[in-house]
Amino acid sequence: MKRFVLLVLLCCMMVPTYARAGGNYTDALLLVQKGEFAQALKEFKQLAASGHAPSQFSIGLMYHLGRGVPKDTKLAYEWYKKALLQDHLPALNNIGMMYLNGQYVAQNRDIAYQLFKKAGTTHAQAMDNLAQCYQNGWGTVRNIKRAISMYQLAGESGYLLGWFHLGQIYEKGYPSVPRDFEKAVEWYIKAAEKKQQAAIARLKRLKRLPAGLDR
Repeated sequence: MKRFVLLVLLCCMMVPTYARAGGNYTDALLLVQKGEFAQALKEFKQLAASGHAPSQFSIGLMYHLGRGVPKDTKLAYEWYKKALLQDHLPALNNIGMMYLNGQYVAQNRDIAYQLFKKAGTTHAQAMDNLAQCYQNGWGTVRNIKRAISMYQLAGESGYLLGWFHLGQIYEKGYPSVPRDFEKAVEWYIKAAEKKQQAAIARLKRLKRLPAGLDR
């Protein structure tokens, strides 16, 4: 099974200011970036108590990754679920990954697929996860052409690993999509131009990395 990487939203997401019940979400995210996890958690919990789904998700992510707190997948799931019940897309995606990998919950690819499908309407990483379901037949019928479409959309939406995965499809080849090494390289380069490290590493191994992209 391919390794799925959790969306590290706490470190890189730009969000509007959201103040409620004494907490400020933007300030809490900045505290996380500074490594001031205890104060960040306090801010998140103030907001989460009033039903702020992004804060509920962020608390879940802290427990999932062990950022300032011991790793606890049970608590991660419980906090994600609070946000999921408000249709918070990152929470849908991360609980989907927990079901896909059997992390805290029993592995259930059917549920994972349904969660990725719902989140993947606009959530870039969920698009990539949904594409992997189509590629591997996880929770749905294998559909390589649909996987290609979703990988491309994931990359266009900012999740550059989608373009790397698209290159892998063309490099490997399938009965419905014949191997096309040059097209694979094109997608790796497209990802590498945006500094996607897996694509850069693959192009180096293939000795096809254009000059300047390794800087």
